[in-house]
Amino acid sequence: MNDVIDAVTSRFKSPYFGYALLAFFALNWRGIFLLIVTDGTPNERLTAFDSVTDNYTLFLFPLITGAFVASTSHWVSLLFGKLAQNPLERIDNLHLELENKKIIRQTELEQSRSTLFGIKEKELIDRAKRDEEVAEITDESVKEKLSEDLGRLREERDKLNDELNNSSKFKLSSAAIELLKAAATNKKGAILKPQTLGNRSIQAGGKSFGGKDQRDYKKYEAALDELESLDLVKDASYKGEMYELTHQGWEVSKKRSLSRILCKRPVYYI
Repeated sequence: MNDVIDAVTSRFKSPYFGYALLAFFALNWRGIFLLIVTDGTPNERLTAFDSVTDNYTLFLFPLITGAFVASTSHWVSLLFGKLAQNPLERIDNLHLELENKKIIRQTELEQSRSTLFGIKEKELIDRAKRDEEVAEITDESVKEKLSEDLGRLREERDKLNDELNNSSKFKLSSAAIELLKAAATNKKGAILKPQTLGNRSIQAGGKSFGGKDQRDYKKYEAALDELESLDLVKDASYKGEMYELTHQGWEVSKKRSLSRILCKRPVYYI
């Protein structure tokens, strides 16, 4: 018995019989409705069913409809696939371009860091060579004086480098400061950059930036790239659509109030 039930079930699961069964219910729904709700004897109910059905709707049309739909369904799927192919390829290319830009920015940042560490390593090597040259001097008084002078010069140089790094560590534009402060008002520190083709804008802290025109949007888009390059925000979606403040971003946003600085000059320091 189970084998018979399984065989019948597998038949109805096939595309042809499935479409034919759907066509049967679609063509004979009135008769089925009357058969269920009509009061009376079974013969009266069957008579009501036969009054709105015939052999065409019960057998011929469902079988023809099932055959037609089963034979054309793949062609219909192919047609819709062809229509959707171009926009899907454009969406994939857009995601690839965004990922490529992100990789390029990361590579540039790594190269700049490598160059900086290379300069520092060369400076350490040069200092070691100078120390060796000083050690070769036989006159103790000259050697001691030269060592003191070198130490003093190195301290002054290190101090100047620290001051320069501290002053230029977070060099932000006014648009970047606006985004940073707006994102800090939200508990999640989120900055949204929806990838839409309509009215584009960047959203942070319940505010919208760059929605006036294309030039205004590009200004805030560059500001967002600026924050990411300084590790103040990170791409949480990995698609360039949602960013979050990093720990460093939260700390910088709390440095001091920027409302007074925003009107002084086009380049700002936090």
